[in-house]
Amino acid sequence: MSLRWGSMRLEREVGRVTVPAQRAMERALAAGNRLVDLTRREPRGQEQVCRWELVVTIGQEPEDRAAAAWIIADEIMKARTDLDDLGYRLWRENVLAGTKPVGVDREHVLLHASPVFEANDTTGVTGYVGEWLWYLLTRDLPPEPGRSVVVLDPPKSAVNDGGPDGLVIHRVPGSELGFVFRLWEMKKFTGKSATPADTIRKAWQQINNEGSRYMGQFSWGGRALAPDLRIFVGSMPRQWVDRKESGNGGVSIALNATDTPSAAFDLSHTHFTTHTHEGALQGLMVAIDDLENFAKDVRRYIWSAL
Repeated sequence: MSLRWGSMRLEREVGRVTVPAQRAMERALAAGNRLVDLTRREPRGQEQVCRWELVVTIGQEPEDRAAAAWIIADEIMKARTDLDDLGYRLWRENVLAGTKPVGVDREHVLLHASPVFEANDTTGVTGYVGEWLWYLLTRDLPPEPGRSVVVLDPPKSAVNDGGPDGLVIHRVPGSELGFVFRLWEMKKFTGKSATPADTIRKAWQQINNEGSRYMGQFSWGGRALAPDLRIFVGSMPRQWVDRKESGNGGVSIALNATDTPSAAFDLSHTHFTTHTHEGALQGLMVAIDDLENFAKDVRRYIWSAL
């Protein structure tokens, strides 16, 4: 067997088969190299106040799962290294080759990976991967008719910092202000306590109670924005407190596929009451076989170069 393909390694930590990074990367490329290409999206709750979508993974083969984990790991490191092209290249070349950087090269990669992944914190890493699931599944959707995404930032670099989780701004020609935005809260459910409904309820209550504070935590001063978008962004905090129809809320929950409920988000409007216009609420549920171990797979690809 060639060094390029390597062999599957048994990971005794969780008893799973880990596909080498090179092989996972090649499977991802063959599938389209986007997370959406490895999932199926189903509209749900069309008669509810809060409509939602269920995203389920396609294929239970180890290489399909590995491809999805690799895509997320690679996207995370692209974002964490940002303009540091050397840092990203050092990480990627070593993880694909199955080697480890040494000396200052290792220190260089470590400064990007360690803040989230060094401690192997199951709770923190699973939540962080859940945020990236939302981001990538949102980023790579086909454009919606009559609107285009103008702002969608990757998840923040820290874990559990208490700030807002996600924000999407769409340009909507013909609307009152020319744009609309949606503030998102992301949660994970691993089946260890309560129910998915409880997790969804808490997420909506968080947006309901903390949404105004979240709107004050976004920083835009150093960003280059089109003049009309700049005016819109500057007025978003006031739009939120005035309950304008340009402002909306969303909740995304990542969970084990076996915990997927047949109905969800049906009581969302009773927990998020600050905005009551049509379309103010939107839900997303991402179902993955064994979510916590999937998050560990993502961590392994990031940390295997260290």
